[in-house]
Amino acid sequence: MSQARPSSRWIWRLYAIAWLSIGAINLAAFVAIGMPADVATRNVVASLLPDALIGLAVVRLPQRLPWSDEDWMRLVLVHSGLLLLFIAASGIGWIALVRLDEILFGHLYDVSLRRLPLRIANDVLVYGTCTGLAYAWQNAASARNLAAQVAQAETLRARAHLEAMRSQLNPHFLLNTLHALIGLVGRAPGVAEDALERLGDLLRYSLRIQRDGVDEVPLRDEWSFVQSFVEIERLRLGERLMTRFDVPEASRDCIVPTFALQTLVENAIRHAIAPRAEGGTIDVTVLQIDERLRIEVTDEGLGSMASQNSEHFGVGLRLLRERLAALHGGDASLEMQAAAGGMRAVLDLPLRRVGDRS
Repeated sequence: MSQARPSSRWIWRLYAIAWLSIGAINLAAFVAIGMPADVATRNVVASLLPDALIGLAVVRLPQRLPWSDEDWMRLVLVHSGLLLLFIAASGIGWIALVRLDEILFGHLYDVSLRRLPLRIANDVLVYGTCTGLAYAWQNAASARNLAAQVAQAETLRARAHLEAMRSQLNPHFLLNTLHALIGLVGRAPGVAEDALERLGDLLRYSLRIQRDGVDEVPLRDEWSFVQSFVEIERLRLGERLMTRFDVPEASRDCIVPTFALQTLVENAIRHAIAPRAEGGTIDVTVLQIDERLRIEVTDEGLGSMASQNSEHFGVGLRLLRERLAALHGGDASLEMQAAAGGMRAVLDLPLRRVGDRS
């Protein structure tokens, strides 16, 4: 992984502000002990300017010497050598500025060896501070990059998971629909032909979903798809299949997962209506409650005993639950509840409309 560069413009502004602040403090201290302001200013420049200029290169060192726990000893030795160079260069720069000041202004400075320990201590502090802050910034930037990469990888993983579920859902839907038509071919060829035309409409919708990688659609599209699906099932089941839809116009622009309503209706037909000689009614109700979209599909099937039947939690419902988790995390749910004389599937989603931002 590439190392983050501590070269943002605001970093250099902060660096300049820090040195100007240090200079101002030193200047105030010199003036406070009675040094003339002009002499104090030149003294501060001679003392700090070499460290400030050479420090620019020190701040960039982590770019060329990124920290490594496995190779820390070598880095310590390298920085020890660079510290000695920094001390030497800083001292030479200070002496050069002092001599230049003597030539220009005739002011004599104390450059005796007794000042050497103080300058060395100051240079060690400057070098350590610059490298420490640069490494800290680099590590923080690397951590941010790593977090962004992890988030991107998680997004890609979730997207791949959704694509895998879409690839499972289409064959699941097609096989169940074709199974519904097989019984019609022998006893009612004309009806089967009409049903195949309807199936073509369903396939175009399904293939568009798969081709475009669509995971959510307006409820209007899903409802239209379900109506066609129910008509195919009614050709097979006849008057045994009755439906009641309560889908308010105001809710039809709400966003729902693809095949969500179809999965719930298919589950009710397959496990509650088809097995009963007398058939039954499926009620589909859509409600908007406190910024939530609630879709209820109630059947007149096996009653409370169905809650113990694993078939009510088949492939379609399992895939729908997994897709809800991938799309909404814990902010969406699918529950199967015992109802009077049957089962009720309750799909609870955050209320979002076409045009809303995700």
